[in-house]
Amino acid sequence: MSDRLTWEEYSLKLAMVASERSEDPYLKVGSCVLRHDHSIAGVGYNGTVPGIQIDWTDRDKRRLRVVHAEINCLAYVHPNECYLIASTLLPCNNCLVNIARYGIKKIVYKDVYERDQSTLDLAKEFGIELIRLTHI
Repeated sequence: MSDRLTWEEYSLKLAMVASERSEDPYLKVGSCVLRHDHSIAGVGYNGTVPGIQIDWTDRDKRRLRVVHAEINCLAYVHPNECYLIASTLLPCNNCLVNIARYGIKKIVYKDVYERDQSTLDLAKEFGIELIRLTHI
């Protein structure tokens, strides 16, 4: 048995490190996307649009202005370039649709923020494999 990380574990650990760059004091989210040859195509974290200040104490206003980690991560790739995206949280519906648009067929995640059956249904409809890793 090997102590070497799997590609899923590796990408999720990188996503966890990326989350540490988030300025959100309540929920730090990170993401990492791997190409078909397992090289890193990009990492991202949740944050604001450059130059925009957010009142982090107002949840409703905050949620309207935060760019999700997965979207920031996908900014570095082209459609069909990658096979896997790892995120510290199960992606929301909007992020899942964007992940599918990029042809990514595997999502690795650690935690669930707000489990929504529609996210699970969309993943199934789009043929995206969801892998939850809680041991990392």
